[in-house]
Amino acid sequence: MNQEAINQARLLYYAFFAKILDFVEKEEAYADIETLLDIFSADPLDESTLEAFLSIKNHLKTEGFTALKQEYDDVFVSPESSFIPLSASYYDEGRDDGQKRVKAAGLVLRSKFRKNKPICNDSEDQILFLFRFMNKLIQAGVEGDVESLTLSREVFADVINDCIDEFIDHLFEHEQTFFYKNTAIILRAFIDFERLYLNVAPSQKVESAERVSAAIQRDRKPLTQRVRRNLDEIVL
Repeated sequence: MNQEAINQARLLYYAFFAKILDFVEKEEAYADIETLLDIFSADPLDESTLEAFLSIKNHLKTEGFTALKQEYDDVFVSPESSFIPLSASYYDEGRDDGQKRVKAAGLVLRSKFRKNKPICNDSEDQILFLFRFMNKLIQAGVEGDVESLTLSREVFADVINDCIDEFIDHLFEHEQTFFYKNTAIILRAFIDFERLYLNVAPSQKVESAERVSAAIQRDRKPLTQRVRRNLDEIVL
């Protein structure tokens, strides 16, 4: 497989994670998820991801997108379930708006893309924002922008790499997950591939279980207004 084909697949994976891990108000917006599930299940990363893709597809077929919306609420919104931090800074410092946001914001400023502020409230180090940003950078690289492709490696190595393993663990172990447990399986395999492809070693950051536990206990999830988001949050 040539590099262009690999990068085409990579940008689709980032789009998939950005879409399935986000809340979308209307069912029609999930059409892309179904299309991506068909593409990936036809050529999975490995056997475990094939099983995960098929599990998601079958559960959507029997339970519908209402079940996915409900699971999003249960996992990311409900104050009654375990808290999953969504910013790289939180995994780095036990709080939002830390040095990882500063780093991520600097990488955005070095790119040709900017946040579409009227519809994007996420900080630059939010995991979903980073997935959308990677999608945009790799797409630009596929279209011939070598600088964007080079920058995407920095985003992964300097921001995503340090936080993503803990995020995956929280997602996989959450008591309310079915869709997202399977998504965690796929994301873990994809991150392993990214590290090999980009020649980035797994993070050597020593996780402080005491720090993370204390921060999670402190920051119970408030009831918040959900904002409709999409890949157009990052614009030229």
